[in-house]
Amino acid sequence: MVPTIHADAAPLTRGHKKRSRTRQTLLDAALRVLAESGEGFSLSEVAARAGVSHGTFYNYFRDREELMDALVPYSVEEFAVRTGQEVDSSDLAVRFAVISARALRTAIDSPHIMRVALRIEAVQRALLFDGPLSHLHADLTEGHRTGRFTVAPDDGTLDVILGALLLAGRRGVDGESNDEYVASVIARLLMSLGLDNAEARTIATAAARS
Repeated sequence: MVPTIHADAAPLTRGHKKRSRTRQTLLDAALRVLAESGEGFSLSEVAARAGVSHGTFYNYFRDREELMDALVPYSVEEFAVRTGQEVDSSDLAVRFAVISARALRTAIDSPHIMRVALRIEAVQRALLFDGPLSHLHADLTEGHRTGRFTVAPDDGTLDVILGALLLAGRRGVDGESNDEYVASVIARLLMSLGLDNAEARTIATAAARS
C-alpha cells in the first residue's frame, strides 16, 4: 500500500498576516472604545482609534452586531491570558484564591478589559461558563465534597462570591484597589466557605502577592 502523504499547511501570505493584524487592531480599538463609552459607541470612533478609514472597517465587519459578536470571545480571551495560567497547587482553597486574585489584578492592571466585562452581560456569561472562571462551581463542589469547604456551593453561595468579585473588580477599575484590598476580599470569601480566619488570611495574602 502506498503511504498517504499529508501536505504541510501553506504558510500565511504577507496579505493574510496584514489582514489578521488589522482585524486585531480593530478589536483592540473596539475594546477600549467600548470600555470608555459603553455600547453607545460609534463605528467611526472604532475606526479612528484603530487608525483606519471608515470604509476599511467594513472590510472586516459587516455591522455593529458582527463586531460585538467578535468582541465577546476576544475580550474573554484577553481576560483569560491574565488569569488562566495553570495553578500548581492541588489545594482547592489556594486554587480559588489564586484565580480570584488574578481576576482582580486584571481589573487593576488592565481596567479596560474589566470595564467591558462589567458593561456587557454576554461577556460576564462567557467568563463564567467558558472562560477562566468556568471551573469555579466545580472547584467549590469538589471542595465541599472533600471537606475543604464546609459551605455547600448552592446558588446563594455562588451569587455572593461572584457579586463580591464583580464589586471588587469595579473598585480596581476605579483605582481604589491594591494588594491589601484584594487579600481582604479573598480572605473574607474563604472564611465564608468555612476556612478559619488565620488560614484564610494567609492563603489570601499569598495569592494577592503572587
